[in-house]
Amino acid sequence: MNPLAPELMFFGDPHGHLASVIAAVERFRPEAIVLLGDIQARQPLHVELGPILDLTEVWFIHGNHDTDSDADYDNLWGSELAERSLHGRVVEIAGYKVAGLGGIFRSKIWDPRRPIEEASFASADALRRAMRPEARWRDGMARRHRSSIFPEDYQRLLRSPPADILVAHEAPAAHPHGWKAIDELAEALGVQLVVHGHHHQDINYVVEGLMTAAAPFRAFGVDMGSHLAWPPGAAGGAESEGVPQDLLDLAVQVFGSAAKAWLNKPHRLLDGQTPAVFAAGGGLQKVKEILIAIQHGGVV
Repeated sequence: MNPLAPELMFFGDPHGHLASVIAAVERFRPEAIVLLGDIQARQPLHVELGPILDLTEVWFIHGNHDTDSDADYDNLWGSELAERSLHGRVVEIAGYKVAGLGGIFRSKIWDPRRPIEEASFASADALRRAMRPEARWRDGMARRHRSSIFPEDYQRLLRSPPADILVAHEAPAAHPHGWKAIDELAEALGVQLVVHGHHHQDINYVVEGLMTAAAPFRAFGVDMGSHLAWPPGAAGGAESEGVPQDLLDLAVQVFGSAAKAWLNKPHRLLDGQTPAVFAAGGGLQKVKEILIAIQHGGVV
């Protein structure tokens, strides 16, 4: 395997467009991939991803749109890959313990701004028993709510052993439409990384100023059609761009997989130059000072 290949790649909501997933795997050859929900495969998922099943392990969580239609549901849960769902459990993948929480919060089930004891339905079975027979789908609860987060799902993860990474469809509280319950779950599991989809945005929460580097975990959102490679620097090729290794190491420590992007983005404190160019022109120490300030929660 290519030593620069990522161990894990996380893919934002495909919404039926899986060609970009296949192309990225064929190019980078990661050990495993995780789809972050709203997959909406147009054929059974194992058929859609057939070209890469011998190249990588495929894992997923579901999103709210994966219950939009019978086909969306069946092409995921009727697939030969259905057992690769991470929802409500912790699995070791590519050397990392990965916890998964698929679906979204719906107030009809549980509004996580309220105590969990006040949830209308503690479990899927409780909802099924409360439904009129004619409202059930396939003699179970309504299809739509098969992508709702129930307290039972959430509490099962809270009781799980520690994890390294949490993948969720919903975002953490730092997002304008995120949830404190995601932060609390991440902290209870002791994860160092949270990755989510749902909002169709590439977000490095530290770079965007939404979280400080001193936060208990790093968080990333992944846009539709985009991917996040892990560990930081894998598949990035930053070493070839002339950045001093000590500067690259510090940038990776602060920004993770977004280090290369930060080094190549013009900065107002560097006369509009990129940190990489400014460092190469004799300003290495100043760039390091900026990184250290960011790392310790300073505003620059």
